[in-house]
Amino acid sequence: MERDSAEDRFGRRVRVEREARGWTQADLAKRIEPSGISLHPSAIAKIELRDVAKPRAIRLDEARAIADAFGISVDEMWETDDNRIRWVGNRARVWLDDLIPMLEEGREREVDIDNLIQTAPEESREHLKRLLLADEFAAFVEDTYVAALSLTGRLRHPSRARELDWKYSEDATEA
Repeated sequence: MERDSAEDRFGRRVRVEREARGWTQADLAKRIEPSGISLHPSAIAKIELRDVAKPRAIRLDEARAIADAFGISVDEMWETDDNRIRWVGNRARVWLDDLIPMLEEGREREVDIDNLIQTAPEESREHLKRLLLADEFAAFVEDTYVAALSLTGRLRHPSRARELDWKYSEDATEA
């Protein structure tokens, strides 16, 4: 039977995060050294191994160093799968919300590029277009903008909002 203490969830998460990055236990040990914590790869293996009668305890300073190596908080390391799903889903939505204004600015840069090309002497327009990668830039910005808007709308859909426990308005989603 799988235990479910905070330490057990943390230990299992260490393995998940480490393997997701393609790191060995030795790689993780090296990455936490700058924090002043020295863990042998076998100690990391024991931290990850939770289905034994007496699993290795995880010290707070070790937990923090490991979480820092992954770039996430200690709290996130022992969250349940449901909480992780909510956290990841909300983080993706927030990232998209932050990206959209940058893409809107990219659309303004696209107009700047187009204006520069149009006001340049006719003989240099093609050169400027190639130099500034005008067509590629415009396609990238537009395609990414449309995709970001679509993903944001889909992530905010009431069926996902309810499952991910996001705040939403029935009125706003019926439109």
